[in-house]
Amino acid sequence: MIKNILTLCAATLFSLSATAQTDSLKISLDFRTRAELDNGYKTLIPQGKKPETNVFSRVRLGVDYYWQDLELYMSLQDARIWGEVSSTNQRSGSLNVNEAWAKYNFNRDVALKVGRQILSYDDERLLGALDWQMQGRSFDAAKGIFRLSPQSKLETVVTYNNDDNDANDPADREFYSVLDSGERTKSMQIIHYQYLWPQASVSFIGLNNVVQHLNGNHYDMLTLGMNAKKYYENVGFFGSAYWQTGKNTLAQSKNAYQFSANIDFILNKNANVVLGTEWLSGTDYNEDVTKNNSFSPLYGTNHKFNGFMDYFFVGNHFNSVGLKDFYLKSNFKLNPKASLALNLHAFASNAKLGFDAAAQKEYSTYLGTEGDVVFTYKVAQIFNLQLGHSQMFAADGMKYLKNVPNSSNMQSWSWLGLNFKTLFKLK
Repeated sequence: MIKNILTLCAATLFSLSATAQTDSLKISLDFRTRAELDNGYKTLIPQGKKPETNVFSRVRLGVDYYWQDLELYMSLQDARIWGEVSSTNQRSGSLNVNEAWAKYNFNRDVALKVGRQILSYDDERLLGALDWQMQGRSFDAAKGIFRLSPQSKLETVVTYNNDDNDANDPADREFYSVLDSGERTKSMQIIHYQYLWPQASVSFIGLNNVVQHLNGNHYDMLTLGMNAKKYYENVGFFGSAYWQTGKNTLAQSKNAYQFSANIDFILNKNANVVLGTEWLSGTDYNEDVTKNNSFSPLYGTNHKFNGFMDYFFVGNHFNSVGLKDFYLKSNFKLNPKASLALNLHAFASNAKLGFDAAAQKEYSTYLGTEGDVVFTYKVAQIFNLQLGHSQMFAADGMKYLKNVPNSSNMQSWSWLGLNFKTLFKLK
């Protein structure tokens, strides 16, 4: 099964419109709603605080037009929390353009894609679509796509960022005011290479962030990394490794790393178990303020990695004490329509947390344990239902890290999601 899936992915990945489509129009529709019961999501709740309930929704309309070697795509979306807009409001700031790009295939091996677009590479650890969040993530970018062989592909990407708030900019520089993933990135350059075999893959990426300090100075923050995967019959090995250097937005010298190692045990065609670990370097509480050793996943889809309760790297934990994550993940296909995922994580900081004055010793690096359960049911061809529950068992180190010393004994997060998605061709 795994062999067939990898072979199919390889064929799909490198088919850069080998046969041109003439005057064709496709429409995609994506509706999703998720109700959440927050009793400790992203951070610990203190004693006495009641759980909060929110309902999130998104509608996304995509229009894909092909004419010979040209493809034009636009995706409009409305992402909101139920009730944040008055029932009589005629204007809503939640409607925006998620993607709007043009792609031209010069030949079957070379293409150029320009405009607002999703950048997604490998397992989305460093760059991903962030599809779990209703708003998603996309960039204004120019991408070159080069198919070097039937098995290998090279992509290069350049972004340049500015905003319309330039009234007070000095004459010799344009200041950029948007902080994303803890960095004020003025420009980004990416090179990504991937080679696929039927049962294995390897990829390399280089990402340079030209970041901007509050004084207007620019610095380079470079991330280099690789991903690899290899399957043998019923056992697979996969992992990643990254290194960051240069300077960040705060002009701190950056020296950080990430690595993960995983073994996938395929029990049968309906069940598999993954045993693995991921380490992301951190900065000690007593480190020199001019240095930063905290690895930043930057623009990754972080929800899928370090527990579904999003205590780490989902709008939080950047430039902090890093993370050691030891986990066991499992998936079971119960029948053709239903599946169950069970995950267990044990967390520890990867740097010194702080000093406990009362105990006259440094805090333990152990942060806690999290369990995640997700049930998925395919109601119809274009409609699936998901039900999830997560529980955090926080240690004293987590209470110190999240600055919630008197946390509740119950830290949990439950959710129900309804997802509708379809694609059809008009002509």
